[in-house]
Amino acid sequence: MSKQKKIANKFVSVLSSAAIAASCMAFGMPATTASAAGSGSYLFHDTFESGKDDWSARGGCTAATSSAAHYQGSGALSLTGREAAWNGGQKALDPSVFRAGKSYAFSACFMTTRGAGTTEFKLTLQYSLDGEPAYDKIAQTEASRGEFVQLYNPNYTIPAGAEDLVLVVETTKATCDFYVDEIIAAPAGTKIDGPKSTVTPIGDVDLDCRININDLVALKRGVSYGMTNEMSKKNADVDGNGVIDNEDVTMLRDFILRKITAFPERVPEKEPFNYSPSLKYKAAPNNYFNQPAQHGTVVKETYNGINGNKTMYVYIPYGYDTSKKYDVFYLMHGGGENEGTCFNDDAINIDIMLDNMIANGDIEPMIVVCPTFNGCPAPDGNMGAGTVWNEMRQSIIPYVEGKYSTYANGDTSIGSLKSSRFHRAYGGFSMGGGSTWKMFCNNLDICAYYMPLSGHCWDGARGIQNAIDAGGYSKDDYFVLAATGTEDLAYGNMVPLINSLKSDTKHFTYTSDFSNGNFYFLEAQGNVHWWPQVRHYIYDALPYFFHEGN
Repeated sequence: MSKQKKIANKFVSVLSSAAIAASCMAFGMPATTASAAGSGSYLFHDTFESGKDDWSARGGCTAATSSAAHYQGSGALSLTGREAAWNGGQKALDPSVFRAGKSYAFSACFMTTRGAGTTEFKLTLQYSLDGEPAYDKIAQTEASRGEFVQLYNPNYTIPAGAEDLVLVVETTKATCDFYVDEIIAAPAGTKIDGPKSTVTPIGDVDLDCRININDLVALKRGVSYGMTNEMSKKNADVDGNGVIDNEDVTMLRDFILRKITAFPERVPEKEPFNYSPSLKYKAAPNNYFNQPAQHGTVVKETYNGINGNKTMYVYIPYGYDTSKKYDVFYLMHGGGENEGTCFNDDAINIDIMLDNMIANGDIEPMIVVCPTFNGCPAPDGNMGAGTVWNEMRQSIIPYVEGKYSTYANGDTSIGSLKSSRFHRAYGGFSMGGGSTWKMFCNNLDICAYYMPLSGHCWDGARGIQNAIDAGGYSKDDYFVLAATGTEDLAYGNMVPLINSLKSDTKHFTYTSDFSNGNFYFLEAQGNVHWWPQVRHYIYDALPYFFHEGN
């Protein structure tokens, strides 16, 4: 299933005439105030050929020189491990050279090899005003992945009263790694050449860096006869719904007539995940079980379900925001255990591990739910693990996703749960692993990701295959990452099942690169049937979830 572009219903301010003029300079249109000047007049010129030129990391990222990408010469400054848009690079400006109220020319060349679509870069001045931190935009523009773009302002005035001046390179939204090269400061009006972006504003259908009646004419022609230029097609879809039609014509006309001042904002597509096709077992670092300063909350929830009153524990990530949507991982305990095992046992502490995985960027913030199969009907003798899928469907998932902010959007009807299935995962250990296979066989329509840990499938390979065929699913519709240890008591039961599924190329493609397959088995040499070892499988597997589908 191809990834779908997600469109937000919020609006973003469109470029003012001044901003459009600044943007057009990035496309090669001359700056009227620029005058010719040689590099000898530069106040500084950082090329990163022999070091970082007094630049350092800003926030929780790493700043280093790199030869992997560069605009000029053989080196650039790389900013990696960024966890927020404001993480980037910074350089203190010499107060004897750069003064409040005075104007200067600033230029920097940015590029990223990661991310989807375009990335918007920003050159910022950080300063103190009356003892309080303040920030001011110097230049800002977008670039396509893999292209250098110049951020350039020939006449930037430092705000009056500003002190402790720091030049900052960052992004407006994206957290991808990026490179920056040829950072220059010069007297105001200095002409500084640089690479030009291929990105033009939404609404600029004729690609002349202006939005006017000519674009409306080009759009009407495109609706009638089609378009071949990809950038024109992107800019013509002003309402952002993926279709170029008369609704776009109406919106562009209203914008030109100033009946509206904004187009709908496009939410950036997720950056492609860097899968390994052959994932290897690796234990989580020891410090991942030390509680960080920014830790999530575990909430005990009581609900009245199809099997009576029960409790479950819900992990809410640090910074949980009801205006955002979160993926959900349902994690089931083993035999003789209960819903409190994973979060309340000091020998396991999966919630602390989740805290650190999120803090270190291993996974996106997500909700993790630990329910119980205890109290479910057990006609198969498996302590209710074999029938908990029904309580999941009728009680647990509706309760959780009716209360918390998930991709179900508060709508827990079956139709809604089906449409949000790629944002839902289920896993479990031992009997919980067996319940994972049962979940697959019975709830494949509402859950796309599965993590059976040291657990046997009571229905066998045939039950799994029948569930896939009955639902009419393709191999792009479900993902299984199973795991156990070679000394685990479940190993002997799991391996024949795994081998059977590996050979079933109709239903499964064996690889841990879920962009090209849907099934993988992680083996940990010497590990046994014990949560303090099994928890590491979650550390390895969970980062591979929630990147496919819509």
